[in-house]
Amino acid sequence: MMRSALLALALIVTGAHALAQPPGSIVVANDPIAMTGPCQICAVERLELPQRIDKALKAADRSMEHRLRDDNRQVRRIIETAWPTLVPLTNSRVLDVASGGGYLAFIFSSLVGEGGHVDIHNTPGWIAQFPGMDPEMQRNWIKRENIGWVTAGWNDLDAPDGSYDIILLGQVYHDIIFEGGDYEALNKRFFDMLSPGGRVVIEDHEAIPTMPLMQQANLHRISNGDVTGHFLAAGFRQVAFEEIESRYDDRKMNVFWPNVRGRTDRYILIFEKRLDGKPAR
Repeated sequence: MMRSALLALALIVTGAHALAQPPGSIVVANDPIAMTGPCQICAVERLELPQRIDKALKAADRSMEHRLRDDNRQVRRIIETAWPTLVPLTNSRVLDVASGGGYLAFIFSSLVGEGGHVDIHNTPGWIAQFPGMDPEMQRNWIKRENIGWVTAGWNDLDAPDGSYDIILLGQVYHDIIFEGGDYEALNKRFFDMLSPGGRVVIEDHEAIPTMPLMQQANLHRISNGDVTGHFLAAGFRQVAFEEIESRYDDRKMNVFWPNVRGRTDRYILIFEKRLDGKPAR
């Protein structure tokens, strides 16, 4: 279905291009997908977005534990907000930072397809505390060929320029601050690690914005304003913001407190690298 839609779009684009050619010129289109621009492919992808999300969430090899988190996590909303507009998601390279058990990584491995790749990242400290995050253990149940693993501390996490098209931080950005990571340096590395047009997707627990940053992090929270300031300073531009509000949360409690666990105010922030690769500011 996807390739059929792309083919139809490519034929339209090719036809329009042919009409604009001087007499006697020849238009050669060996690969219809190659003839369509990234934004055109993104538009076609978005037409099939509900079906692609359904397919990813209903994948037979997803664990029941992951499936039971979908509604409360509002993962459909996260995917819809995160969906790129400058580069196609199909065949993209994704880094899931502090992925834990690979919840988002597994979903995005379906969305990018067999030609894409997703890296599950966890820190050595997290793996020591939670052995189920050990790559060797995860390989026992994750059998997808387009999933890999990266183990690195916050200050060591790095990759060659342009290695990834999407970087995910699902409810973990506050942990970088909480655990003493150099978030300013890491955000600049995120910028370099992204391809032009790539996106950083942040979902986190909302905090009281007037609260000192470390106090927010101690509650396993961070305000959307602080996150926005950090990523604008690193050269990104903000392209989306979504609030996920809860009537149970006054933003004063640790997110693991029984009264609010799984019922916090949250948000989704999307930051993008310009297509020319230059910092936005």
